[in-house]
Amino acid sequence: MINLKSSTSLGIAQVLSGSALISLVGIFIKIMVVDYGQPILVVTFWRNLFVCIMLMAGLKIFKPKLLRFERENLGLLSFYGAVLTGLNGIWGWSVYFNGAGVSTVLVYISVPLTVMAQWGLGGDRPTLRIVPSIVFCLTGCAMVCGLHGFSDFTLTPMGMFTGVLSGVFYSAYGLFGRECAQRNIHPLCVLMHVFGIAAVYMLVMNLLAHGTIPGAAPEPADIFMPGVDWKGWACILTLAIGPSMTGWSLINSSLTHLSPSVVNVLLTTEPMMTALVAIPVLGEYMTVEQWAGCFLIVFGVIVLKKR
Repeated sequence: MINLKSSTSLGIAQVLSGSALISLVGIFIKIMVVDYGQPILVVTFWRNLFVCIMLMAGLKIFKPKLLRFERENLGLLSFYGAVLTGLNGIWGWSVYFNGAGVSTVLVYISVPLTVMAQWGLGGDRPTLRIVPSIVFCLTGCAMVCGLHGFSDFTLTPMGMFTGVLSGVFYSAYGLFGRECAQRNIHPLCVLMHVFGIAAVYMLVMNLLAHGTIPGAAPEPADIFMPGVDWKGWACILTLAIGPSMTGWSLINSSLTHLSPSVVNVLLTTEPMMTALVAIPVLGEYMTVEQWAGCFLIVFGVIVLKKR
């Protein structure tokens, strides 16, 4: 007999651990974009490719059975890869048009979107019990990102469009992950295919951009990141192994135990963890308001745990 309480606790632990790892993504991306001057979509392409290659090699050696799956799932995984590609690209454009703080808050409109989409797709009807968690976590997220009020959201039409669309893609990512979990596709198998398919999409985007897409390779040859030394490549490899592969493996595994809406609420801890890690790593600091935002996020998670 399955212990539902134990299963839920495991799912929460997986999401929070995964959130802690993917909170490092921004730091690695910042190093590659700022220090090495590389386009964000080029860095994302190599990150996705490395994740796919490492998972394929690992599964081939240790769990070759996971490389075989029903062909009927190929369409689902292809769409899932397209969602990841869209999320990578739209998020980068949202940062370009809105700035990092506003973009981070806007992507978490995925929380109410996921709640409603989950209900519309035949899931549990949302109850008022989840509302306090959403309010505390989103408010805390905004404070950690340094936003003080609606006056900070002076968005252009393109900024609003990309910001909202990033939330839609983030919501879709969780819903597709839940569908894969319900079909009993192993999380590592899912990640291998999704990141591999996303790498192909991202490669085509970079090769055809010719400077017309913000964050993409200006010229096809730039996809190979000329001038980046071994430390830069090691940075991308570390990004792929830790925050991306391990972090998203944990999050995808949690969807076996938790609904996408709960996972989305818990992932609002990511900006808090990024800010905390940036203190010793990048020498940054947090204001009193940002610390208060961290407290609200933690409180929101506790309220969610008590549901």
